[in-house]
Amino acid sequence: MTKKNNASVNIRIRLDQKILDRIDQLAGVNGRQRFIRDAILWRLDEELPPLLMELAEEINQLGTRVSHLETVQSTSVYLGELNDLTKTKVCRDDLDRKLLAYFLQHEGATTPELALALTGSQGKRRTILDRLDKINERSKSILGVEIVVHRKGIVKGKRGAWWLVNTEHLV
Repeated sequence: MTKKNNASVNIRIRLDQKILDRIDQLAGVNGRQRFIRDAILWRLDEELPPLLMELAEEINQLGTRVSHLETVQSTSVYLGELNDLTKTKVCRDDLDRKLLAYFLQHEGATTPELALALTGSQGKRRTILDRLDKINERSKSILGVEIVVHRKGIVKGKRGAWWLVNTEHLV
């Protein structure tokens, strides 16, 4: 088997003379290659029709879309759990609300995890840290308690993570 280019490959097969004579009768001596290629394609289509392959590809794409929508929907469900005071007074903007929704969903997270999940880059750790500090300041003045705390040791398999506390004041 040799490769001439990416589009086609030459193969060599051994056939009985009787089979070759039948092919020549149907396709002619110059039509052997086309006849054999068509026979192989017909057999492939019989085993796995192109329509079935297209459907399988569409199902994979739908699965990807559904998983994306589920992640988006899960965040909005947790955002809906926040009470109005938390949404309007404690949270300054959408990023603050998403931070609290993430904590409601996952309980705790490290600063790089939060940065990657909410901003798409682990390099935004400082932004997340500043936001968490400001959320805690506002929650102390408005609600009288901190909402998230940082624990340096290993807690639930995470080292140096932020954890949600006093959830009764959020929902």
